[in-house]
Amino acid sequence: MDADRLDELIDKYAFGTITPEELQELLEWYRSAEILTVEWPTDKVEEMDHLRERMLLRLQAQIRAVPEAPVVPTRPMALPRGRIFRLGAWQAAACLVLIVSSIWIARQYLGLTGRPEWVAVSNPAGKIQAIRLPDNSEVWLNAASAIRYAPRPGKGHDAPREIWVEGEAYFDVAEDAAHPFVVHAGSLTTTVLGTRFDVKSFSGEQLASVSVLSGKVRVRDSARVLDVLTAARQLQVDARTGNSTTVTIDTSQVVGWRQGRLQFSGQTMEEITASLARWYNIQFVFADPAIGRCRYYLNFENTISLQQLLAVLKETTDLNFQDDVARHTVTISGKACH
Repeated sequence: MDADRLDELIDKYAFGTITPEELQELLEWYRSAEILTVEWPTDKVEEMDHLRERMLLRLQAQIRAVPEAPVVPTRPMALPRGRIFRLGAWQAAACLVLIVSSIWIARQYLGLTGRPEWVAVSNPAGKIQAIRLPDNSEVWLNAASAIRYAPRPGKGHDAPREIWVEGEAYFDVAEDAAHPFVVHAGSLTTTVLGTRFDVKSFSGEQLASVSVLSGKVRVRDSARVLDVLTAARQLQVDARTGNSTTVTIDTSQVVGWRQGRLQFSGQTMEEITASLARWYNIQFVFADPAIGRCRYYLNFENTISLQQLLAVLKETTDLNFQDDVARHTVTISGKACH
C-alpha cells in the first residue's frame, strides 16, 4: 500500500468515516507485516511519555465504545449500530486501534505531516448539528456527515481557514480578508471571504454541489477553476465524469434540511432514498433499478417516523415499500421509469 493511500485510510478511521471495505483494507495492511513496529517520532523522554499518555487515553476511549468481546475470541465483533463493521478477532481489532492511534496521534500532536492539530466532528444518522468555529463562522452539519478543521489558521498573512467536509454542510462565514475560508469536499475546493453557502459531497454519490445563498465563492477541482458563484447559483459536478454545470436555484429548497425539512424538488427516487437512508440509517433496495430514475416532489418534516413516511410515499408515488426490520432494509417495487 502506498503512503498516500495509507494516510487516507488512517484519516478516515480516526475521523469516523471509514467504510467496512476500507477498514478491511487497513486490517489487511496491518496483518501484512509491511510495518512491524511504530517508531516514536522523538527521542525526548518527556515528549515520548506525553505521546504514550495520549495514545493510552485514545485507546481506552475506543475500547469503552466497543461492546465486550465475545466468549469465543475468534468470533466477529459488532460495533454499535450506526457504525457497523464486521471485524476479525477482537485481539486484531485492538492491535489495529493501537497501531492507528499511534500513527494518528503522532501526526496530530507532533506535526509529522506539517499540519496543525485537528478538531473533528462526526454527525450520526437522524441528526442535524450546529457548530461555531473559532473565527465565529457557523456550520450546520447534516445527518451522516463529518467535518474536520484546524482551531486556528496557519502562520503568515493570507493563511487560509481550512475545513474538510464529508457529506453536507451549510456555512455562514465570518468575514476575514486576511484569512480566506477554504472548504475541501471530495475533489472540490471552495474559497470565500465572507458568505453563506452549502456544500454537498457524499462518498459514493454521483453528484456533488456547491450552492451560494449570499456573497461570492470560487470553486475549483484539482486541475482548474470550475466557476465563480454568486447568490442563488449552484455548481453541480458529476463525480464519474468530472463535468460541471451551473444552474439557478431556489435557495430555500437547498437548505431546507437546516430547518428540519426533508425536501425534494424533482429529484430522482435514487437521490431521494440516498438522503432518506442517511437520515433513518437504513438501506433502500430497488426491485427494478429503473424505479430509481422516477422523479418526485416531496416535502416532509424530519420528525416523521420511517413507518409514517413509507405510508405517505406509498400513497403519493404508487410504489410499494417493504420494510425488513431484521435486515434493516426497505425494498421498493412498482412501476419503473424508462
